[in-house]
Amino acid sequence: MKKLLYRFHNFKYRYKLMILILIAGIIPTLIVTCYMQMGMMNTLKEREMENMQESLKQAVDAIDDQAQIYENLIDYLSYSGDLRKVLKMERASDFNTYLKYTQVADPLLNMPQVYHKEIKGITLYADNIQVAHGSTLAPLSEIQGESWYPRNNRSLIRWYVQTGSQNKVIVARKFYDGSSEINAVLKITLDYNKLFEPFEKIMESDFAGIVWDENGNVVYSCNKIPAKYETGKVDTISEVQKSFSSVTKEMEGNQWKFCYFCPTDTIMESARYLMLKNLPLLTACILLIGILSYFFSRRLVCKLEQLTENMNQIHSGIREVTVQSDSKDEIGVLIRTFRRMMDEINKLISEVYEAKIVLQRTEMRALQAQINPHFLYNSLSIINWKAIEADEQEISKVTLALSTYYRTSLNRGETMTTVVSEMENIRAYLKIQLIMHDNSFRVEEVYDNTMGSCEIPKLILQPLVENAIDHGLDVSEKIEKVLRIKVVQDELFLYFMVEDNGNGMTEEKSRQIVTYQSKGYGVRNVNERIVLLYGEENKIRVESKEGEGTRVCIRIPKKKENGHEKLETKN
Repeated sequence: MKKLLYRFHNFKYRYKLMILILIAGIIPTLIVTCYMQMGMMNTLKEREMENMQESLKQAVDAIDDQAQIYENLIDYLSYSGDLRKVLKMERASDFNTYLKYTQVADPLLNMPQVYHKEIKGITLYADNIQVAHGSTLAPLSEIQGESWYPRNNRSLIRWYVQTGSQNKVIVARKFYDGSSEINAVLKITLDYNKLFEPFEKIMESDFAGIVWDENGNVVYSCNKIPAKYETGKVDTISEVQKSFSSVTKEMEGNQWKFCYFCPTDTIMESARYLMLKNLPLLTACILLIGILSYFFSRRLVCKLEQLTENMNQIHSGIREVTVQSDSKDEIGVLIRTFRRMMDEINKLISEVYEAKIVLQRTEMRALQAQINPHFLYNSLSIINWKAIEADEQEISKVTLALSTYYRTSLNRGETMTTVVSEMENIRAYLKIQLIMHDNSFRVEEVYDNTMGSCEIPKLILQPLVENAIDHGLDVSEKIEKVLRIKVVQDELFLYFMVEDNGNGMTEEKSRQIVTYQSKGYGVRNVNERIVLLYGEENKIRVESKEGEGTRVCIRIPKKKENGHEKLETKN
């Protein structure tokens, strides 16, 4: 969980916003969908249960109507005077008894079977009947041990279902006789399947039914439930209600309890189908939420991303604010505040930049002020005259070189000079250095005369040459020491290169040259002036290899005005 939170914390703000919008949209959608689905499932279940209840009511009512017919029939027969006469008649002869049985009892007991095919037989049992007469009359002793025999029962009519090899339904009642001279029982045997046929007809696939008598015994079952739904024995109503969706109804006459049930999954099947039917709509809603979250997050974070990109550009050195916003929200306020802050920073940078230029000029003028040009030139002129008078040509040569060097260095107090003047300065400086070093090195010069009138900052070559002599040639043990000065140009730039074939240096030390603070007017000072005038991209470049030598290059851009080339300076 911590890793997920950490990863989420490092996500881009757009992705965070998109995820939050997705969560805020999807969770309520799922909650509403689940609530509606549960509501539909409950409604469908209630409707299905109502349909089951109605079907069961119709089936039970149909069976009850048939049962009422059989009860009315057995009541009618029990009150029959003809049957009473047959049972009370005295036995004159077996033939006369047989005639009474066939002419009176048989028609009364057999005729109902013609109109009611579900009646399998009607039998009258009496204690004064000694021998059974077909299936209509029989001795009472034959049934006194049967479980359906109506003894001291509160109900006159007894219903009994006999199960086994042959299932049948028995309706029995005692024969009515006001004088109590007759002890007899009437029994109607009904077709088991015909009686429960209305209940059987309402059974659909995966539905089942069970009927219990008043004692809780199962008298009929129609179980079509597949084995995968079987949860065990279901012999009681509580077991059925616990495992299945069920409805019950009690038949009024005989107090039979009918239970109609099915697996809950069967009822929920239509709800699941409806849910699957609505699944594409739910998917479309989630996709729509995703698309809207993408566009909303992109719209809301667009300005913030632009501000971040602009900040990265400023960090890389481009101090131009490109992002804008006129909105009055927090992001708009942030952008406008950032613009004002950058304006202040740029203003301060410009002030510092100008102050550094002024400081450079002040330092240069202070250095020049330390030297009195007229006094210096007069002194050098006297020394030169005395040397010529004494025929000291070398002293005269050094004096003239020194005079030229200071004249071009001071440059009448100007910070800019021409390439020609700069070359005069470095040549005079090299004459002095060659004399000081007993001509221990050779100077090679490559100079493009066409660029002589171009203006450049003064004293940019002398520190480079001094550094090449002091740190390159003087420490080298090579027999042939060479110092090369190249001043060339192309269409866009002037190039000033100083090379030596000294010992060279490491890459780390070559990077330190432009930052080393020497006692005099060193390479660092030259680099700072070049960067101030022409930008960081034109700073001094140093290339060196140990044992081979060093090359220092200055690149100064030039621009054209009115058809003439002119150096470009940084504003």
